[in-house]
Formats: sequence, structure tokens, C-alpha cells
Amino acid sequence: MSIIFSGFDIRGRIDDSLTPEYAWNVGKAFADWLPEDGTVVVVNDPVASQPIVHAVIEGLRLQGRDVLDGGQGDLEKLVQINAAAKTAGGVLVARDDLQNMETIRLFQENAIAINSDNGLIEIADLVESGNFVPAAVKGELTNAS
Repeated sequence: MSIIFSGFDIRGRIDDSLTPEYAWNVGKAFADWLPEDGTVVVVNDPVASQPIVHAVIEGLRLQGRDVLDGGQGDLEKLVQINAAAKTAGGVLVARDDLQNMETIRLFQENAIAINSDNGLIEIADLVESGNFVPAAVKGELTNAS
């Protein structure tokens, strides 16, 4: 099974179609796609794959984005951190037990979900092209707490 860019998220099976390297490229593509500089918050549900979470964070940082690690939580926590810290975007990594897949949901400023109508297709194209130029300075990682 391949990576699926659905209408509202990215889905894949761990170490089959969704590898840490692929998640790393998702982080890099998202960092490049966001229209303005700024910090990105990353939140993961308690059963999400930690290698996938860390790969997304590292991809963001390599492209020069500062990352605010929101730790374990859900969409509500991401929205709260986004509002309080006024981040440029957000990432929610979660596990879909029904389909035995990991999901990566992306959000722009003001926690607006990125879907196929407002940027997910462009991000998918960036991931597939793999043409990333790392930032001169790696982004910082801080904890939200």
C-alpha cells in the first residue's frame, strides 16, 4: 500500500509505506510550503509512532523552522497552543487503529486545516519532488510546557 494524500491528511502504514524518511520529507515540504516565517507546533496522540513524530520535527527544523513540541495531545491541544503561541502552522500525528495507519494532519496559521482545496496537493508535490535545500540555520526545538 502506498502513501495516501487524502482530501484532508496523509496516511500510511508504519515501515511499509510511511517510513521515517518519508515523514522527514513531509516536514521539510510543509516548512517550505508555509507562506511566512514562524514556529510550527507539533502534537501527537499517545499511540502515534514516535519515530514518525521525530522525523516530522527534524524535517521542519532542517528547513529552518522553529518547532514547538506540544507533546501528547489531540486537535484541541494543537488549537490551544496555536492560539496562545500564534504559530505559523501545526502538525498532528495520530494513529488510526481502525485502518492500522498513522495519520499526519497539517494546519496553517490560526489552526486552519490544510486539505486538498487549500494546499495539501502542493505539499504532496513538494514531497514527491524531494528537491529540498536545507536552511542555513537549523530551527530550534522547544517544549510547549
